[in-house]
This record gives sequence, structure tokens and C-alpha cells, in this order.
Amino acid sequence: MLSSLAFAIATFLSRVLGLVRDMLMASKFGTSWQADAYFVAILFPFFLRRVFGEGAMTSAFVPLYSESEDKDEFLSSVLTSFTVVLAIIVLVVVIFPDIVIYLFSSGAAPQTKELIRTLTRITAPSILFIFWWAITYSIENTRGKFFYPALTPIIPNIVIIVFMLIPGLGIYGPTWGFLIGEAAAFLALAYPLKRHKLRFTFRYTRDFLRLFWPSFLAMSISQINSIVDTNVVSYYSKGLGGGVSYLQYASRFYMLPYGLFGVAVATVILSTISNDRQNYSKHLRSGITSTLFFTVPAAVGLLVLDEPILRLFYEYGRFTAKDTRITAQVLNAYVVGLPFYGMYSTMARARHAMKDMKTPLKATTIVALTNVVMDLLVGLKYGPVGVALATSVAGIIGFLYLLAKEENKKLFEKDDLYIILSSLLMGISTYYFSSISQRRIWVIPSTIFGALVYLLFSAIFLRHRLKDFLKRRT
Repeated sequence: MLSSLAFAIATFLSRVLGLVRDMLMASKFGTSWQADAYFVAILFPFFLRRVFGEGAMTSAFVPLYSESEDKDEFLSSVLTSFTVVLAIIVLVVVIFPDIVIYLFSSGAAPQTKELIRTLTRITAPSILFIFWWAITYSIENTRGKFFYPALTPIIPNIVIIVFMLIPGLGIYGPTWGFLIGEAAAFLALAYPLKRHKLRFTFRYTRDFLRLFWPSFLAMSISQINSIVDTNVVSYYSKGLGGGVSYLQYASRFYMLPYGLFGVAVATVILSTISNDRQNYSKHLRSGITSTLFFTVPAAVGLLVLDEPILRLFYEYGRFTAKDTRITAQVLNAYVVGLPFYGMYSTMARARHAMKDMKTPLKATTIVALTNVVMDLLVGLKYGPVGVALATSVAGIIGFLYLLAKEENKKLFEKDDLYIILSSLLMGISTYYFSSISQRRIWVIPSTIFGALVYLLFSAIFLRHRLKDFLKRRT
């Protein structure tokens, strides 16, 4: 568990700066059409980040790199082939930025589309830096290094904040900050490449692609959700703007615990099982409990303190009380699926570590299809709230599918019930504590109070588990 905890701490520091960045973004641009254009312009790089940084690249690279006898040649093959392909993609997007509009915001107003074209040409080259960062990140993970690599996403946040503070840049500030920040993040993690003798070669490309393609398809299919989500809200907003922004602002808080704990445990599980496949069930069971230990109280806490938290961080400048209320509704719909997405990620990465790419691919296809159907049923009618709810329902169904495919059904422990009980008791007590004062700042002591209550009940119900957390690595 120490590896997961180190990863979570590093990610937490990055997400804190991410919140500062979002606070500044909300204050300066609110839920305007300019904010919508910016969020759409960075969606394509984020699409590839999820594929390469959090999905197919690491899932395929880590097991093969770990067992490769000629690591220099293998790494060179991956770098050569994918750099060529991604450079072509960047060139196409720069020349034809309407590709991004068609993918993510076909219902936007003409002025929003024109701004998206301009901003997309700026952000497109970041795709290469994200890929190179993902490779060096994966190399360090195979060596059991999690803290510093997980810390490097702080750099883009710092750069974006600095560029937003430069007078006169407007929406171009965070856009240029995004590109330069991604380049700086890669340079800060480029040192693992110095340990290898790199050359131009395609020798192991075919071997890598055999494992990469199923996972790539799975991640690509999962990103259909993002494409459908943003398009649905762009039509729901009828070109007025704001819909995409509501999704983005709410998803920041949804992704905070998911990135801190869900992705953290899944990342460590991938490396752990890759190096110890004989104890697959043991590691997976531990990973699921670890995921629930963090994501269930996070979900309950966000449901209880939704509007106070959003008011504290966002409700300044151009971000109004109405924006806070709508964003809170979207956030509530998202967090319902938080624990399930956490377990889904852990179980999918466990399969990847066993070189089983087909089962996660099927699960992802089911999730995507469910999300599309739900978007059409409730998203077009209820807008961002319906889209967020569709995301949660799809995640729950994906988790149930992976659970049904596990041969060993004993993946849950008695401690998991205690985690749920502790979280519910925390939620009830925090609700009454938070009602003592209506002051904006009161959400901070309320959050601390909730965390302490959860730790207290955990110490009562989960004494052995807490001791185990401090002794073993997941």
C-alpha cells in the first residue's frame, strides 16, 4: 500500500495546484463561450493523454519492458514508431483543426468554433510531449518509482497559472501555458532515457503492437464517452455556451479522488501483478479494498459538501451562484459512480498485467455503448446533469461485467462492509456539522471534521487493515 500512498500524495499535490488553476480559470472566464472553446481545444490532447499516459501505452509497455532482454532496442522501437505516427497526427490537426470541432463540439456557435480552430492549432503539438512523458513515466514505474513521476504533472499547472496571470493574453494565456507546460513536464522526467542507447529502429514494433492494439481500442472506445458527452451538451446549450464548462468544472472534483486513489491503486496493481502473476487474486483483492477505502468516503463527502466546496473554490468573478448550483448537480451525478470506476480501473489493469487485453476491451465497449444510449435518453433532455449520470451508470455496468468475468469470486472482504459503514457514519455527522455555519470558509473545518470522523471509525472497525496498510506494498 505504500506505493499507492506515495503515488496518491504526489497526485494530491498536483491536483491541489490543478484546483488553483481552475479557480483562476473560473474567476476569469466563468462558463463563457471562450471557456468552452478552451476546454474543447485541450480535449484532443487529453484524449491522447488518457490513451497513452493512463491507458494503452502503460498497460502494454510495462509488462513487455519488464521482461524484455534488450530494453534499449525495445524502447527505441516504441519511441521511433509512435513518434512518427503522432507527428503526422499533429500535422493533420494543425492543418485541419475542424476535426476537433466535429469530434467534440459540433453543436457550438460559429464564434466558438472559430476560436476552437485557433486554440487547437496551439495545443496540438502537446500530443508529442505527452507521449514522450508517458514513456519515461512507464519506465520509472517498472523500477518501482512512483512518487516523482506522479509529481511532474504539477509543472503544467504551474505554467498555466503563470500564463493566466500575464495581462492581456486572455484565453490565449492558459492555451499557451498548456503547450509549454506539457513540454516542461516531459523535460523534467526525461532522465530515464539517458540510461538507454536509443536508435532509429522498428525491430520490436510488431511485438509491442500485438499487446498495444487491444488496449488502445479499449481506451479509444472509452473516450467515445467524452466525444458524445461534449457533443450532447453543445446541442443542449443551443450554441449559447456553458454546457461544456459545467462538465469540466464538475469533473475536476470528480477526477480528484479518482486520480488520487483509483488511478493510483490501478497503476501500482499493474506493476505489482506484472512482477508477481502467481498471486494475482491476492493483489487484486487488496487493490479493490484499497480503492474502496479511499473512494467511498470521497464520494460520500462530495455528496454532502457539494455546493459549499464549489462555492469556496469557484464562486468568484464571472462564476455565479447559479453556476455553483448547476455544477453541484452535475458533480452529484458523477460521484455516484466514483467507487465503481475506481474498482473498474483496478480490475482492468490487473487483467492487463496478465496480458489479457480482450476482457477489458469488451468491458470498455459495453461501457461506451451504455454511455451513448444513456446520453441520448437523459443527456439531451437534462443536459450536463444527464450526461454525468450516464457516465456513472455506464461505469457501474462495466464494473459488474468485469466482476462476472473473474474466476475467483471472493474478491471482497468483510472490511469492505466496514468501509461503507464508516463512510455513511462520516457523511451523517459531517452533514450536521456543516450546517452549524453558512460562512464560505466553514467547508474547510467541515471537511477536516469528516476526515477525522472517518479515520476514527476506520480505527475502530479496520484496526488490522490500517496496520497492514503501513506494513505492505499493494
